[in-house]
Amino acid sequence: MNLEVLFKITQLLEEIFDVPASDITPETDLYEDLGADEFDMVEISMILEEEFEIFPDEEKLGKVSTVAELCEFVANS
Repeated sequence: MNLEVLFKITQLLEEIFDVPASDITPETDLYEDLGADEFDMVEISMILEEEFEIFPDEEKLGKVSTVAELCEFVANS
């Protein structure tokens, strides 16, 4: 896993969900642990587009559930 991507995503999630970065690990579940919903995922998609200069496939992003999967999604986009 790309640590730079993990660091940026952790910062992003810390800001969106108002949780300490220390509580966010690769195993953190976006839905169960952070309480994400479909609107949060749209926000994440827009931020990923801006921060990483990628154009996320919304259908594939919808299948992402953990921080590790989100990092892999970014790395492969």
